[in-house]
Amino acid sequence: MRPWQLILLIAVTFVLGVGIGWQPFWVLTYALLSALVLSVVWLALSVRGITFARSALGGRAQVGERVEESLTLENHSVIPKLWIQVSDGSTLPGHHAGYVSSVGPHQRIAWRAKTVCRRRGRFTLGPVTATTGDPLGLFRRELVLAPEHQLLVLPPTLPLSHFELVPGLMPGRGRGAQRSQQTTTNVVTVRNYVPGDALTRIHWPSTARLSQFMVKEFDLDPTIDVVVLLDLDREAQAGEGDSSTEEYGVTIAASISAYLLRHQELSVGLQVNGTAESGLALDRGERQLDRVLELLAIAHATRRVSLAEALAVQETRLARNTVLVVVTPSTELDWPQALHHLQRRGVRPLVILMDPQSFDERLGGNARTRDMLVAAGVPVIPVQRGDPLVHVLEQGPR
Repeated sequence: MRPWQLILLIAVTFVLGVGIGWQPFWVLTYALLSALVLSVVWLALSVRGITFARSALGGRAQVGERVEESLTLENHSVIPKLWIQVSDGSTLPGHHAGYVSSVGPHQRIAWRAKTVCRRRGRFTLGPVTATTGDPLGLFRRELVLAPEHQLLVLPPTLPLSHFELVPGLMPGRGRGAQRSQQTTTNVVTVRNYVPGDALTRIHWPSTARLSQFMVKEFDLDPTIDVVVLLDLDREAQAGEGDSSTEEYGVTIAASISAYLLRHQELSVGLQVNGTAESGLALDRGERQLDRVLELLAIAHATRRVSLAEALAVQETRLARNTVLVVVTPSTELDWPQALHHLQRRGVRPLVILMDPQSFDERLGGNARTRDMLVAAGVPVIPVQRGDPLVHVLEQGPR
């Protein structure tokens, strides 16, 4: 029964009691009026003494990781809560932290919510609200128990044990042809001491063996810079959900970046084409990997920007000997020429080419694009839907 219906019934019985003067109408009027007052008072008291607590989750998780939180609802009042519904407004897929129960005086109820993260992105946990009411079900009241907070789900990274950037190119540090006047980590030889050499450069074992001062000579410490270009041009994508070129591309870009930053300790930059997010400048270390994964977590194909345009923008940014790893499903025939132009400027390209036809049979393949790249001497790693990505990436160009 609705409150207005009860009030209308009270008014009708009151009018009948006055007009007819029959005592049962007065008794019914007083009973209904008492029920209305009791419901209002009970509703006012039902929300008092309720406390709620949830375990604080970290602000980040990764696809495949299970997030778990403990939730506690406690009634500190002597008045029981005959029914209370806890609702969770989380946007994380599959996360259900709601609960419906009665709570007695000074009673505490605890439960857990466990969810496996299946999708990358930025999600909210909460807000948590409680809904309760009077015993007759006339009134309901809702209160916020906990505000919302964000959870960033990072894309997965594949456990690569090997990834060759360019055939025949050492991925780590190498010797330069130019001697360095500064102290570096590369000691290449020793020579006789000359006046003006710093004492810190003296190589004491050689000095003791030859009975004359010998100083260390250092090489420059050149390293390979790697820029990963993920093509999320909206018009080039194929497939849906996890079986889409977008998700394959994000996983590949995240895995390659993680391998190069953690195992090769290289400087890695990231550029994402076709999204609202900006790219990342070259940097190294775990902090750079965190930034890469955070950017890829929220990257989606929302814009129409061709890969040829993206390569043209990179032309002024890429230094000589930089390795450019392009991850794309594009079937267009103009961007291989743009990539070849970068190659002539000293940039070393590597293309991971996803076949859109394997993701959607209605689309055409990119065999011609691959042939153009191979003819230009660009290493290509072909990827199809369902391929074991770890094996494909470790196998390298073919």
